[in-house]
Amino acid sequence: MFRLFENLVDPFQPYDDSTPHTGAWRYLTENLRPLRRVMAMSLGLTVISAALEVWLIGYAGRLVDTLAAASPDRLWAEHGGELLLVAAVVLILRPLAPFLRESLDDIAFRPNAVTLVRWRAHRHVLQQSVGWFQNDMAGRIATRVREIGSSAAGAAYSVLHTLSYVLVYVAGSIWLMASVDLRLVVPLVIWIGLYLALMAFAVPRFQDHSERFQGALSTLTGMLVDTYANITTIKLFADRDQEDRESRAALTATRSTFIGLQRVEVIINVGMVLLGSLLILGLVGTALMLWQAGAAPLGLIAVAVALSFRITAMAEWLMDAVSDLFGTLGGLREALKTVAQPLDIVDAPDASPLTVTGGAIRLTSVSHHYGRDDGGLDLVSLHIGAGEKVGLVGRSGAGKSTLINLVLRFFEAESGTIAIDGQDIRTVTQESLRGQIGMVAQDAALLHRSVRDNIATGRPDVSMDAIAVAARKAEADAFIADLSDSDGRTGYDAHVGERGVRLSGGQRQRIALARVILKDAPILILDEATSALDSEVEAAIQDTLYGVMEGKTVIAIAHRLSTIARMNRIVVLDEGRIVEDGIHGELLALGGLYAGLWARQSDGFIGTDLEE
Repeated sequence: MFRLFENLVDPFQPYDDSTPHTGAWRYLTENLRPLRRVMAMSLGLTVISAALEVWLIGYAGRLVDTLAAASPDRLWAEHGGELLLVAAVVLILRPLAPFLRESLDDIAFRPNAVTLVRWRAHRHVLQQSVGWFQNDMAGRIATRVREIGSSAAGAAYSVLHTLSYVLVYVAGSIWLMASVDLRLVVPLVIWIGLYLALMAFAVPRFQDHSERFQGALSTLTGMLVDTYANITTIKLFADRDQEDRESRAALTATRSTFIGLQRVEVIINVGMVLLGSLLILGLVGTALMLWQAGAAPLGLIAVAVALSFRITAMAEWLMDAVSDLFGTLGGLREALKTVAQPLDIVDAPDASPLTVTGGAIRLTSVSHHYGRDDGGLDLVSLHIGAGEKVGLVGRSGAGKSTLINLVLRFFEAESGTIAIDGQDIRTVTQESLRGQIGMVAQDAALLHRSVRDNIATGRPDVSMDAIAVAARKAEADAFIADLSDSDGRTGYDAHVGERGVRLSGGQRQRIALARVILKDAPILILDEATSALDSEVEAAIQDTLYGVMEGKTVIAIAHRLSTIARMNRIVVLDEGRIVEDGIHGELLALGGLYAGLWARQSDGFIGTDLEE
C-alpha cells in the first residue's frame, strides 16, 4: 500500500530549468508545483480530521448530558445504536483519515519534495562554470544543495501538516462554541487576539535571529570544510594556536547567534503557557457561569475543559511549527544565495552541437584578465591547424592555463573569438564542445567511484574489454589488479577515495590517461600529462601517448620540455602574449625565451629560478 503513495509523484520529471527564483516563497511555489495534487488531497483530509476531532469533543459533551438524564438499565435500549455508530467512527474513520493524511504528508510529499528540490538545485549548480566553483568551497556548495531540499520541504510541510490542521481545528472550535452560546466565543476571540500579538512580537525576532544563526552556521561549515579538505597543509604549516583562535571565533559566533535564537524561543514558550492558562480560565469560567445561570447543560463544561486543553496544546504546536517554519525559511534563503545564482556562462538560445571535421582551432584577439587589470591573456591570436600538435611553453602565470580554460569555455573570453573548424564556440553547446575534447590535467583528480567508473566517465555503455585495453595502453593495468579498498572491493571495482586520494599521483595520472584514451576525442589537451610519472613509466607510455595523438589536434603544456620537443610547433607565452612561435630547433637557434628555458632546465624540466 505504501508503494502507492511513494509513486504518486515522480521527483525527476522534466521541468523548466531556468534560473531559480531568489525569493523563498516564490521558489517554493515554482518548485513544488508537481506536488500540488498531493497537497490538495492532504488539505482535504486535514479538514476531515480536524472536523472529526472537534465533533468528537462536542459529542463528548452531549454524551455527559445523555448519561446524566438516562436510566442506566435503559441506556443501551434507548441509545445503543447511536453508541455503536460513534464507536465505529472512533475505531474506523478516526484512524483512517489520519493514516491517509500522514501517508500523503510523510511518504508521498516529504521524501519526494526533498528529492525533487535537491535534484533541481543540483542540476542547476552543475551547469555553473568552473570559474564559479573556484569562487566558493565545494563542501559549502554541497551542504547548501543538500540543505535546500530539507529546508524547502520542511517549510512546505509545516504549512501543510501543522498550520492548516491547527487553523481548521480552531475554526471548528469557534463554530462549536458559537452553536451553543455566542458568549462562549468571547474567551476564544480574546485568546486568539493575544496569541496573534505574541506571534507578531516573537516571529520577526525569531526570523531575524534564525537568519543570523544560519549565516554563522554556513561560515562555520565553510571553515571546517576548508580545514579538513586541506588537512595536509594544516599539519605541515599551520600554527596550532592560530588555528584554535580561528576555530573558536567561528564557533563563538555560531554559539552567540544560537543563544539569541534560544532566548526568543524561551519567550515564546513562556508566553504560550501564560496564554494557555488564560484560555482555560476563560472558557471553563464562562461555561460554569452559563451552567449556573441555567443557560447551558452540564456537558458544556466538559467540552470547555477538553477544548481549552486541546487548543492550548495545539497552539504550542502551532508556535513551534511557526518557529520551525521561519527556521527552515532562513535555511532556505541561505541556500538560495548559492543555488539560485544565475549561470555565468550559458548556451546561446540557438546553440547547435559542435561538428568537428578536422579539429582546427583559431583564437582571434582573445583577451581575458579575470576581471582584473593584468594576468591571463592579452590580445592573443593563434591558429592551430587540423591535426597539428602544438606545445605551449612559458613561465608560471604566462597565460597557458587561461588559454586552455578559454578553449574549453570554462571561462568566457572577455574579448575576441575562439573558433573550432570555423564554429565560434559561443554558438555551440558546451556539452558538445567538451565532448569533442579529451584532457589530462596536471592535477588528475578522480571521482570517489570505482576504477572502472573513473576510466569510463561519460561512457556508461562501454565494454569492460575496452576499459581494460585503455588501462593497458596507459600502463595502469598492473597496479589496478593489485588495488583493494576498505569494503573489500578489488581491481577495477575498487573505489579510489575522494579525488583519488587512495592512489599515488602517478597512478591517478595513468587512470586519467586511460580515460582520455578511451574517450578518443578528436582534440586532445595535455596539461603536464606526465608530470606525476617517474622517468621509467613515462618512457614506457611515451610512445603510446604519441600514438594516441595520431590524427588528433593536440595542445600540450609541459615544463619538461623534452616531452614537447617533437611537437609540430611550440608556442611561447609571456605575460599573456605570444612572444615566440616555431619548431624546437628554430626556437633554440633564435636564442630567445625558449632557448633560455631550455638552457636552464635539468633533464628537460624548467627550473623555478629563471633570472639571468
